[in-house]
Amino acid sequence: MAQKATNAKSFAALLARAWECTPSFICSNDDYIYCLYPSDDKKQKWIEASITFPDGSLDKKEIDPVKAIALLIEELKVLPDYGADTVVTTKEKLDETASRLATLK
Repeated sequence: MAQKATNAKSFAALLARAWECTPSFICSNDDYIYCLYPSDDKKQKWIEASITFPDGSLDKKEIDPVKAIALLIEELKVLPDYGADTVVTTKEKLDETASRLATLK
């Protein structure tokens, strides 16, 4: 149980960082929250991270830009299954997404 809370806290920091970066991609659906964003000013290193529900498992990788584009394309492929409204595009939606992390205890 403690691991879920630790993962949620770690992911909250990643989510906040993704929101501050341009470009970035964040989506949230019933099964997981996903983010992809550059981790350096030259955009040569990217972070891909996700946290799943209800188990709270966290996956975080540092990747190169080519892999980031490929992973973004893969993530976009699932949008028809989950709906375009799963993409986080407003601060209100970000806050709603972040609040879901509190359910992982």
